[in-house]
Amino acid sequence: MQNIKQKILAQTTAQGAQVTALREQVLDIILKQHSGVIKAYAVLAQMQQASEGVVAPPTAYRALDFWAEQGVLHKVAAVNGYVLCSHAQHDCNVHCHKQGVQPPYDHSAFILVCTECGAVDEQTLNNEWAALRAGVAESGFQLTEEHVVLTGICKKRQS
Repeated sequence: MQNIKQKILAQTTAQGAQVTALREQVLDIILKQHSGVIKAYAVLAQMQQASEGVVAPPTAYRALDFWAEQGVLHKVAAVNGYVLCSHAQHDCNVHCHKQGVQPPYDHSAFILVCTECGAVDEQTLNNEWAALRAGVAESGFQLTEEHVVLTGICKKRQS
C-alpha cells in the first residue's frame, strides 16, 4: 500500500495539485479500505477519531472530492458515496491505463455494486464504452461523467 500511496502522491504533486495533511489523511483512510463504497461520514468518523478537535463534515467531503478530481476515486451519486478507482489499487502509475490523458484523468468505467455486501468491481469495457459514446454522440447528448453504476448481487453472495 505504501508504494501505491507514494505513486499517487507523486503523480498528484507532479500535476501541480497540493496535498495537504488532511488530504493525505483521507488518502490513508481510503487506501486502507479494501473494497466497497466509501461513505463520507465513515471517513469523517475516522478523521475525528484521529483528531483532538471536531472535524466538520465539509472537510471530509472536500478531501474526497479532491481525490475524485485526481482520479483516485469515482464519485458515485447512485450509491451516495465514492469508489476507489481500480487503477489506483495496483502498483503502477495511477493513470497508466489511459495514456496521454490530461487532467482531470477521467476514464470510463462500469461500476458493479453488490447490494448485499457493498463489494465493488470496476470494469473498463473499452469496446462497450466506444459503442455507448457513438450512440450518445448521434443523439447530440454530451456526457459529463463516464461511469455507469450497476447494482446487483455479487458472486460471493449468490452462493
